[in-house]
Amino acid sequence: MAEGLLSNSQFGSWMSSQWDNWPSFPLVVGITVTVATYYVKYVVKKPLLITGSRSYADFLQRRCPVLVQQYYPTVWCFTSRAHTLICGFIRDLADGKPPSYRQEVLHTPDGGEIHLDWLEHHGNGHHDNRTRPTVIIMPGLTGNSGASYVARLARGAHKQGYRGVVFNNRGTTGVELKSARAYCAANTDDLHLVVGHVKKLYPDAPLMAVGVSLGGIILFNYVAKLGKDCGLMAAMVISVSWNVFEGTRSLEGTVNKTLFNRYLANGLKENLRRNRVVFAQDERVDIDHALQASTILEFDERFTAKVFGYESVNHYYADASPHGKVRRIQTPILCLNAADDMFAPSHCIPTEEVEKNPNIALVLTSHGGHIGFGDWLSPSRDSFMDKLYQQYVNAVFKYGKAEIYREEQDNEEQGRSS
Repeated sequence: MAEGLLSNSQFGSWMSSQWDNWPSFPLVVGITVTVATYYVKYVVKKPLLITGSRSYADFLQRRCPVLVQQYYPTVWCFTSRAHTLICGFIRDLADGKPPSYRQEVLHTPDGGEIHLDWLEHHGNGHHDNRTRPTVIIMPGLTGNSGASYVARLARGAHKQGYRGVVFNNRGTTGVELKSARAYCAANTDDLHLVVGHVKKLYPDAPLMAVGVSLGGIILFNYVAKLGKDCGLMAAMVISVSWNVFEGTRSLEGTVNKTLFNRYLANGLKENLRRNRVVFAQDERVDIDHALQASTILEFDERFTAKVFGYESVNHYYADASPHGKVRRIQTPILCLNAADDMFAPSHCIPTEEVEKNPNIALVLTSHGGHIGFGDWLSPSRDSFMDKLYQQYVNAVFKYGKAEIYREEQDNEEQGRSS
């Protein structure tokens, strides 16, 4: 007891000395208390779960514990832009080299190539190579299997005892294109080819897919287009821009353009510059003009929309936007967004449509930025995104659609018995 009183007394003396010797100390204390109060009151929240199915909601809350816990974004960089930039930068430093992938080249009907990077798992006695569940992983706009967030998804599948395969969009791995075709958010042909290829290799292995940002848009469009014939048990999309028009408009803002838009546009131009010979005879595009683009919108207008045969960039964005296709989803899909994601403005998220479809669930965190979702102390640790992904993949492969659609199955049985 005496030691406790002495300790408190010493602390009081230290505070008093700081107050006297450091004139700005009261200001620092005041700011710290204010930020801490704001963080606890407005930032730390339980994720919002929206779905049109009670059984899907029960399944997620029972099998994905992270959904029933408070989410603490990285406390010292919880604002959207800081979270996006700093979390990504620290993960790149902390994670080091990507996993030791097994590379495969898939040849396409147009003479092109798709590069797949496999992360195999051979040490789990629950599955043999023939039946081991597999996850197709789809990177963002200029990402590939070497990006830290992609490598974490591959490692996450491996950690759960499953096989991961990264589907790199054409031209994003540094290898020159073999045909005059790149990739876009609205075209799902390459994904259809990859899914068919994986299922042919492992016909007895359950298959899921996860897509991040642009990869998530492509995956959502694929599932919406093919319905129950998509070949997947379930899917997950992360940090998807639901309305590409609004997402692009947000990125055209001065700050976002400086921090994100120009950087990504430079990545797109670098891919094109490396492959300009392939498109040299393509009369649809002016390569020099496309290489002068300073934003994603300008690049899409001058190159992407033209190569994929759209009348304009507006027609391309309308075709690519997932928000109008929610009702078409017939395969279980989990969507993760942060309300402060500058790539996906929250007012564009189709929550009302999601509530009408039992096959889709939306998880919305109050903070997290774009592909951020950092842990409250250190972004180098497993993020909220990593945890939810691993728990969801494991739950789907272990318990399947039987639990997701339990309510519907019970209703059908009651209908037959009556």
